[in-house]
Amino acid sequence: MRIDVRDGDSVREAVRTIARDHGGVDILVNNAGVLSATPFDAVSEAEWERLIGVNLTGVFHCIQSVVPAMSGRANAAIVNIASISAEKGGGVFGNVWYAATKAAVIAMTKGLGRELGPKGIRVNAISPGVVDTEMIHQLLTPSLREAVLGRVPLGRLTTEDDIARCAAFLASNQASFITGETVVVDGGFIRT
Repeated sequence: MRIDVRDGDSVREAVRTIARDHGGVDILVNNAGVLSATPFDAVSEAEWERLIGVNLTGVFHCIQSVVPAMSGRANAAIVNIASISAEKGGGVFGNVWYAATKAAVIAMTKGLGRELGPKGIRVNAISPGVVDTEMIHQLLTPSLREAVLGRVPLGRLTTEDDIARCAAFLASNQASFITGETVVVDGGFIRT
């Protein structure tokens, strides 16, 4: 299904359809996100609204929509995708505006870990490092790539598979006693 996570009605309808067709919802991964590299003094209100709409309001809509379909399930789990930019107040590409939306996702994760735990729903987040995607290729010049790799102790960019494996773990029974946590998956980049 294709939905715009900024549209609460669209999200709620998609969740109702999924819950009806599959007998409920066990896992939600909030992976929709947009990046902005616009500097502080140049960001427009429209760009700010777009960042908040996708990166934060979208997470709100998706979580609020799945809670009724997840409550009381055996191993319900929500995994939010944040960013190491949240830890640093910006990052290699994401500016302070992007970082603010991702920091809010981490705060929501912590709070909802407490609030939804009694309903049997675990909530965790992943903070990826620089992920080797098409979106990043547009911004990653050869010299910037070299600089980033020079700060990654494990010697490569984060891959989509690195994030997917962590999300699968956090959604699995192996993580059944973990909630409200954020796992940094960046090859050690943030620690350098």
